[in-house]
Amino acid sequence: MVIPNQIQHIEVYYDGRCGMCCTFHEWVNKQPRAFSISFVAYQSPHAEEWFPGISKLDPERDMIVRTDTGELFRAAEGWVICLYSCANFQKIARRLASPKLLPYAEKVCHAIAGRRRNLSKILFRKKDREVAASLHEMPGQQCKDRCRSLIDNNIPDGII
Repeated sequence: MVIPNQIQHIEVYYDGRCGMCCTFHEWVNKQPRAFSISFVAYQSPHAEEWFPGISKLDPERDMIVRTDTGELFRAAEGWVICLYSCANFQKIARRLASPKLLPYAEKVCHAIAGRRRNLSKILFRKKDREVAASLHEMPGQQCKDRCRSLIDNNIPDGII
């Protein structure tokens, strides 16, 4: 992946109903900027207006990033470009874009993206106690005493 040298602005089309996507959006917006960025939920009426034909690109499957020069980046490459927009993370983004690391970034991105809706329901926009309760209810190996005790004893958020 080649990160364009002269990016002035990017548009990020993401799933506005996904807690993970929204949390990432909020995190990126809090970072010092290397260049400007606009986030547009693909469900927004502005998405098709700003990017005619975006719905044909299956945006609900992968985040889509468009640079001011018209280049498109999806999935892991889109995440790398978003990271690159953060002044303090440009070196890391360049490393992730390298031929050696990008395949691993793609694997991680696909693993997370394939489970993002379930992860969002469990982990994002909930209090710690609610997360613990959701994790406790998941099939598979049951939580031991610590998880149940946190739920039952109404332990304040921030502990887990």
